[in-house]
Amino acid sequence: MRIRRALLFMPGDSRRKIEKGAGLGVDSIIMDLEDAIAFNNKEIARHSVAEALREVAFGRSEKLVRINQVIPGWLYAADIMATVDAKPDGYVLPKVEETAQVQRVSELLALAEDNHNWQRGSLKILAIIETAKGIVNLPEIANSDPRLEALIFGAEDLAGDIGAVRTPESWEVFYARSAVVLHAKAAGLQAIDTVFIDLNAPEDALIAETQLALTMGYTGKLAIHPKQVAPMQAVFTPRLPEIEAAQRLIHAHHVHQAAGTGVFEYEGKMIDMPMIRAAMTIIARAKACGVLD
Repeated sequence: MRIRRALLFMPGDSRRKIEKGAGLGVDSIIMDLEDAIAFNNKEIARHSVAEALREVAFGRSEKLVRINQVIPGWLYAADIMATVDAKPDGYVLPKVEETAQVQRVSELLALAEDNHNWQRGSLKILAIIETAKGIVNLPEIANSDPRLEALIFGAEDLAGDIGAVRTPESWEVFYARSAVVLHAKAAGLQAIDTVFIDLNAPEDALIAETQLALTMGYTGKLAIHPKQVAPMQAVFTPRLPEIEAAQRLIHAHHVHQAAGTGVFEYEGKMIDMPMIRAAMTIIARAKACGVLD
């Protein structure tokens, strides 16, 4: 599964912004056909995204398309049909509330893969959980389809759905924010945190919120402005002292295992397998980010 530390939204009807995003070195670019696009501009945006997928050099950045909500008779099928031939890396599904939504998109992508002789499952799905019903149905959604790779938490829409008042501390969505991580990890999926909407806040505030997401177990975060990308990706990239400490701990674990010792004392702490697994996670993240061979 590819690394997704920052996922940058760009409006699908702006070729200029898509090209700018492609030059940032961001892990993933989400070309938006949903909230960022006026209803009467949807067809233009689809055409713009398809052209960008064919013509823009995205480098190492993942190419994702956010479609409109998957509900009968709505715009999502047209979004997919207009863009899938240009072969994005995957699709982001908004307001996912039940397994059938993920499975219906997966069926459409399978047809496209067969028509183009692409490998089955090569087109990925990321699901945004941003309604009360989506939170309640997390266990089923997280295990709905093999091409699902990540659950994304959407705090703003969730707050509106349940009538909550958004606060800087975000306690009003804390249960849901935690639930998305737990169910994502239980299903072997990535967990992507919600947007940071205050573009006038100091960078320290963005870094603090991103650090909180990392502490909670999130593997990445949504970005809505290019200036958010570098701080986010830096937070989700293990630093050298952290990597070296993890390596030393894992080495000590191997030494004690070879001597027949399970739990052992190390630097004033009692060490058991949960701490070793945490150290291994740091090493895995470092390798995925390309800072460790």
